[in-house]
Amino acid sequence: MDNFKRFLTFTRSERIAIVTIISLIVIILIAKYLIISNPPKRDYFVHDLDSIIARREFVMDSVQVADSIEKINKVKKEKDKRKGKDKACLVPTGHSTRTDNTCVVHNEARILTTTIDLNTADTTLLKQLSGIGSAYAKWIVSYREKLGGFCESEQLLEVYRMDTARYDAIKDFVKIDSTFVPNKLRINSDAFKILLKHPYLEYDDVKKIVNHREQKGMITSWEQLTKVVGDGITPKLKYYIDYK
Repeated sequence: MDNFKRFLTFTRSERIAIVTIISLIVIILIAKYLIISNPPKRDYFVHDLDSIIARREFVMDSVQVADSIEKINKVKKEKDKRKGKDKACLVPTGHSTRTDNTCVVHNEARILTTTIDLNTADTTLLKQLSGIGSAYAKWIVSYREKLGGFCESEQLLEVYRMDTARYDAIKDFVKIDSTFVPNKLRINSDAFKILLKHPYLEYDDVKKIVNHREQKGMITSWEQLTKVVGDGITPKLKYYIDYK
């Protein structure tokens, strides 16, 4: 019995050490519980990384726009010197000389003497426009396909990340052929999912259209369509509707 008592007897230093260890264990357990119960509301690493990327893209876009404006100003000066000739569109140095006489070498830049057709130009040709790189060229072509073709050059402003400064820099160097006919929606027969793919139609718009044609019959005019959908619909949708 005496041996057992001696086993449970601690010196003052040992008691302090034991209390300290137990206290640390309790603090660690409490801290762990608080962290698990109240996780951070924000992923700081991901958030900060996104912010850095966003700021970098903003700076790069700003530099590109400034460069585009500078190039356009140079082109306008050259255009003033070339009186009596067609509009000019800047093409980066290094492209091969075209043999159809639509391209001439002038100082260190190459000048197109024709504008670019928005509905036939591929990404390579679109990249010849000042301020339009690979990404913008792909976005323009992608949006063109979703629309069914551009009917107004101003529709470029609807392209992803297209800003006014960039559009103003290229608007004089693009065109839409007067004979162009866009791909149209068959408003009275196309399936719900086909109508919904068009950029100018929202889910509620398509629902109203389908309900009307199922319950009341065909939609025969733009005026009737605006009554079915509402006045909030963009007038540009008119270009893409077939009532047959």
